[in-house]
Amino acid sequence: MTANLAAADAAVRRESLHRRHAAVRGLMQQDGIEVLIAYGSGLHAFTGTNPAWYLAGFKQIGPHAAVILPIDGDPALVLTPRWDHARYLERATMESIAVAPEDFLDTVAGELRKRGLLGKRVAVAGGQLQPRETSAAWEGLLGQAPLSAEKLISDTAKIRDEWSLLCVRRAAGIAERGYANLLATARPGMPEYIIAADLEVFMRELGAEDNFQLLSASQRNQAGHFPTNRILGHGDVMLAEITPAVEGEFVQICRTTVFGKPSALQLEKFALLDTALRGGLRAATPGTSVTEIVAAINEPIAAAGYERYTKPPYMRTRGHSMGLGSMEPELMPGHAHFMHTNMVFVMHPNQYIPETGYLMCGEPVIITEEGAVPLTGKMGTLGSIV
Repeated sequence: MTANLAAADAAVRRESLHRRHAAVRGLMQQDGIEVLIAYGSGLHAFTGTNPAWYLAGFKQIGPHAAVILPIDGDPALVLTPRWDHARYLERATMESIAVAPEDFLDTVAGELRKRGLLGKRVAVAGGQLQPRETSAAWEGLLGQAPLSAEKLISDTAKIRDEWSLLCVRRAAGIAERGYANLLATARPGMPEYIIAADLEVFMRELGAEDNFQLLSASQRNQAGHFPTNRILGHGDVMLAEITPAVEGEFVQICRTTVFGKPSALQLEKFALLDTALRGGLRAATPGTSVTEIVAAINEPIAAAGYERYTKPPYMRTRGHSMGLGSMEPELMPGHAHFMHTNMVFVMHPNQYIPETGYLMCGEPVIITEEGAVPLTGKMGTLGSIV
């Protein structure tokens, strides 16, 4: 995916952004909110939301950005730094005001004043990456403590629109091609970090603008972790969480690969996790709670004698959404989330098994009326590099 979008892509993006604004305004009306400020810090991660990017459809370069969305009237984007303005104009969907970083908050206040919005009932969504000094400044700038709009943004964003779905499908394709390239190029004798770097470069050449990656190997893994300088050897089991992003939409696949021929025991235990994954896919229909889905995933693992390993400290989550606007749903027992059509998340019964060590098995999925459908062309199997 490049910055210069094809005309058809641009049309889909614009229409989806208009629908996002309309959906957010509907929730604002319910909550009595007259103005929403969606802030972006310039930082982005698959574990954190970026409200400004979600409502602007634009990834800033500078340290501050904010979408001003009134309940009535045109939205506006305040953007830093000033010299990045031309890039936004190539894909603009609203009025934009470019300023130097040190002028950012003053400009936001000025735009609110100019539009007659100061003194209105204001809510701010800053995401998890908002700097403390910015968060602390809103009350003085607005003359009142703002309401929180974090849930309002996440409630909208967890139901993916056409643009989001287009991006996640592209990211899923990049993840699959990245893993295929890993199988073709990784060999015993290479350090983990070289394999990870090769994978990163390959996926960025395909259009990924970011990638969260765990990649490690051992004869018997305790868990997955970031790559190190460990040299891979014959018989190692390599774990990989591959998480490329397209337009801020992260998609994750979880893969396990053996350097050499997998043993019958390894194939058996991986098949157990695959069975658990497919049980979760069937259970994840609209209206189903995440607790029910977790139970469906854990059931075959527990039945095989590993119930204690389906709980902390061996297991934290069976999946989660990823980041541009929402981390929901997170597949953890006791979480009060329910499935809705067009939710997208990774479902992963990654699991420590005493006889084989930790194994990874996970797919990005979309919720349909029939259940969760993988976004990958082919679900993962126990890979082999010989």
